[in-house]
Amino acid sequence: MNTIRRRVATLGVVALALALQGCLSVPVNLRSEPTGATVLANGKVIGTTPMQIYADRVFPHKRKGIDWQREGTLTLERPGCTPKTMDVDNDTLKRSLTVDLACRPDAPVVLTTTPGAASGQTVAVPRQAARTTGGTAERLKELEELRRQGLITGEEYQSLRRRILEQL
Repeated sequence: MNTIRRRVATLGVVALALALQGCLSVPVNLRSEPTGATVLANGKVIGTTPMQIYADRVFPHKRKGIDWQREGTLTLERPGCTPKTMDVDNDTLKRSLTVDLACRPDAPVVLTTTPGAASGQTVAVPRQAARTTGGTAERLKELEELRRQGLITGEEYQSLRRRILEQL
C-alpha cells in the first residue's frame, strides 16, 4: 500500500511539473540597432532597448485548443527611424531578439544616461550636437570602457565604433 502511494505521489509531481513547464518565466533580451528604441508590447510602452522582459508578464498565456500560447506584437520606434512591428509567439519569445531599424543619416543619437536626466530617461540629441561632444579618440575610449564593464555587447561595440569612425 505504501509503495502505491509513493508511485501515485511521484506521478502527481511529474504531472504537475509537465503542466507548469510552459509557465516558467524565462527572460528575453531585446536589442535594437541602433540602440535606444522605445519598445511597445501590444501598443503599450514597456521600455527602451537594450532591455530584458519576462514573456509571461508581458504576453500572458491564452488557451488555444489543448495548448497554452503567448501571442502579440512588439513594435520598436526611434526618432529618425522607421518603426518596426513584429508578431511574437511562444517560439519567438524563447530567444533574444535583435531588431535592425532603418534610420535616416541625420537621425538623432539617443542617449539613455545624460547629466541631469532622470535615471533611465531617454534623451534624443541631434546628430550634429553628438558629433561635437568629445573628440573621436575620446569617444572611442569611452566606448571601449563601456564594453570592458559589460554594459554593451561586442556586437553593439562594433556597431557603435563603426558609426563613430564614419563621422570622420
